[in-house]
Amino acid sequence: MTMHRWLLLLALLLSGPPGRADEIVVGQSLPLTGPLGEAGRNVKDGIDAYLARAQRDGLLGRHKLVWRALDDGYSVERHVQNIRQLVVKDKVDALGLSAGTSHIDAAYPMMREAGTPLIGAMTGASALHGAQRALIYHLRASYAEEVRQLVAQAVSVRQRRVFAVWQDDGLGRDAFAALETALRGAGIELVGQQGVALAEMDGAALAASVRAAKPDALFALCVTPCGVKLLSGLAADSGVTRPTPYMLSIVNGEVLAKSVGPAARGTVISQVMPNPRLATSPLVQRYQQDMRSHMGRDEFSYFSLEGYVAAMVTVEAARTALAASPRRSMQDAMKLMLRREIEGIPVSGGDDPGVRPHPVTLSMIGNGGRLIH
Repeated sequence: MTMHRWLLLLALLLSGPPGRADEIVVGQSLPLTGPLGEAGRNVKDGIDAYLARAQRDGLLGRHKLVWRALDDGYSVERHVQNIRQLVVKDKVDALGLSAGTSHIDAAYPMMREAGTPLIGAMTGASALHGAQRALIYHLRASYAEEVRQLVAQAVSVRQRRVFAVWQDDGLGRDAFAALETALRGAGIELVGQQGVALAEMDGAALAASVRAAKPDALFALCVTPCGVKLLSGLAADSGVTRPTPYMLSIVNGEVLAKSVGPAARGTVISQVMPNPRLATSPLVQRYQQDMRSHMGRDEFSYFSLEGYVAAMVTVEAARTALAASPRRSMQDAMKLMLRREIEGIPVSGGDDPGVRPHPVTLSMIGNGGRLIH
């Protein structure tokens, strides 16, 4: 073998896998179609908007961040298949913002075996926190924190009778357990509860059960399509006083209002991201600028802002990983971010609470379907 060929072989060995020496590859599985398709597309818009800024401003220097998003349609089985493709076959450096408690939980064994971190989870379930889920990095509050804020609001307006509708999966079971604890602490009576399977849900029958229990507060611990069916069923009987609906941040208030009209008015929704329409912070100002540049129109949502934040944290972790020699893994880079806030957003881990609690605020659907904060 000639000296030239020896040198070429040595260079290939030292450079690592082809196409990966100067890039970080992030994989993502999220619902771009199906019952949560609009929310997933909003998330993707926010991610793309921040990645465009990162490229324009040269935040990674000569390096590159590649983001591969796969659609899971909010199916647990498809989510697991996507994560297997990304983690086992593609060997991505990290995973970005996934949705679904049961989805993430089912895919976690593959993440653990590969040591691949997940940066952002669109769920606040306690099952995804703790030392057994140390590879998951959280950018939002837990369901328990959201539920406590919603119950405190019910207490403040002297509502004493609660009916709970909960999605019969990891999401709903976790949130309902948190609700039971919060209601006991507040001395509020749970006058009825029902678990629902989203695909088989009968909104009219469920609304009849709610009316029979005569609650003054209705906690819907489920995703947007469930909330639409429930409020539509209640709206069918306009002569009956309706309980105040309370919902979690995973519900898209604008879609809810558009789908059920005036029946959505008065719904209280907890929020875990800053108000995306109120440009009172540098984060939201830049988000709005980049969304206008990326989309060419003024369309802001909590979901696109959450995607924007996840991309922002991911890029910062990539910068930390690439700055080291030899290059750090994204898992090691994320560990270094646990005691930091990125643009006011705390980063916490499965086994580390971070520098401060994640904030929770409340919004309400007002006249014309607009969210009031």
